[in-house]
Amino acid sequence: MPRGATVSDLHLFSHHSHYRRYFRQIERTAAEVEVFVLNGDIFDFKWSRHGIFSRSVLAASHFLEDLCLPNPQCRFIVILGNHDAVRPWMKALDQLQSDLPNLEWHEFAHRMGDRLFLHGDVIHAGSSNAGLRRFRARLRKPANGHSLQRFAHGAVHRSRVPWMAFRLLPKRVLAARVLAYLRNENWLQNGNIRHIYFGHTHADFQDFHYKNFTFHNCGSATRGGRLRIVDFPVAPRPSHEK
Repeated sequence: MPRGATVSDLHLFSHHSHYRRYFRQIERTAAEVEVFVLNGDIFDFKWSRHGIFSRSVLAASHFLEDLCLPNPQCRFIVILGNHDAVRPWMKALDQLQSDLPNLEWHEFAHRMGDRLFLHGDVIHAGSSNAGLRRFRARLRKPANGHSLQRFAHGAVHRSRVPWMAFRLLPKRVLAARVLAYLRNENWLQNGNIRHIYFGHTHADFQDFHYKNFTFHNCGSATRGGRLRIVDFPVAPRPSHEK
C-alpha cells in the first residue's frame, strides 16, 4: 500500500529549534512517500532569527520549494499551527499553492480517508475555529531580535518547563480536548475517522487509544523534545479527488 508521513513542530528559524538534526531524514522521507503532511508550527515566525515577517516568509517559501520541486511524486499538505498562522504567510501559501502542483495548505485541519490531521493548539484555544483565530492572533507581530522578551523566552525553553508541562498532562485530557473541537466543527460527522494526528504538545507518542479513536503525536525538534516522523498507509485517492 502507498505510504504517507507526517511531521510537526520543527519551529524552523527559532533559536530553540534543532531541526537541522532531522533535515536529512525529512528529505529522505519526502523522496519515499506519496503524501507528506506538515502538521503545523513547521516555521516559527514569532521567534524567527530573521526578525521581520517578510524575511521569514521568503525563507519559508524557499524551504517548501526545496521540498516540493525535487519530489513531484509526493503531495505536500501544509496545515497551520499557532506559530505559523500569520497573514503574510497565508498569502505566500496561496501563491505557492498556485505555483507548485503538489502543494496544498489548510488553515485548521485536513481529512484523508479515515485519518485526520490538525496542529493541536485547540488544546489551548477552545473548541472552535473562532477560538483558534483569537488564540493565534497573539502572534501577529514578531518579537524584537534584541528584546528582553526574546531572552526570557530562550531561558524558559532552556529550562524545559514547556516540555515538562505538556508531559504532565494525561494523554486522555489532550485527546478529549481535540475531540471536543472536532465534534464542534463537524469533522467527525460521517463517522469514518479512526486515526487523529496532532502536534503542539511537543510530546511524541503513537497508537494511543481513546473513545474509538487512535491518536498520534510527532513530538518536536525543540530543546527538550524528541521528533518522530510518523508513517501511515495511504489509500488510493478516488478519481474525483485526483
